[in-house]
Amino acid sequence: MAKKPGEKVEKNLAVIKELSENELQKLAHKGTKEAIEKIEKYIEAEQDIEKRSYAEMALEECEFFYYQPRNKKEEDEFLLAELIRRKENHIDDLYSKIENIDFYIERLLLEKKVHEKVLANHKNKKEDWKYNWVQDLAVMEENKLKEIKDDLAYDEAWVAEAKKMIKTERYKNMPASHLEHYDFNMDIDFEDDIDFDCGEYFYENE
Repeated sequence: MAKKPGEKVEKNLAVIKELSENELQKLAHKGTKEAIEKIEKYIEAEQDIEKRSYAEMALEECEFFYYQPRNKKEEDEFLLAELIRRKENHIDDLYSKIENIDFYIERLLLEKKVHEKVLANHKNKKEDWKYNWVQDLAVMEENKLKEIKDDLAYDEAWVAEAKKMIKTERYKNMPASHLEHYDFNMDIDFEDDIDFDCGEYFYENE
């Protein structure tokens, strides 16, 4: 129904109930999607820094219980989510490298234009100065750019396929920040005949 001229629009402001530390702890130990959402809403509405900090700790604990793998299939998907997170970080780095190389090539081409002007206006120095701008440098950067873009295309395709392999609903939109709390032993040397169990996770704040 269209509002009448001059009619005031009433706003439905959701009032978030203040949660005590005890209530936050109970929500944290529930480890459910609903508990996470309730704590998140409280954090968004709470203005007191200390109360918000305590709620954020409760949220981390709640997320720990909620996202904890419950069987081998979930252990594999949890690990896959971490691999995706790392790959996406690498993709961000590649985009940054592409941007830097693009800018560098633009600079080289601009320098080339000036170089050509200099040689045209100083014909007596043409032989002496002709190598002051080197074409090979631009070619090298263009080849490097091509390689990085190819790596980027593969990595993005890899992430797309890896995400399709995650079937556990709560892992599909799991915050990347949550995975940063775990030690996945990614840096160990598998050639040292180490018996590595993908299901063993160590939560730093546990």
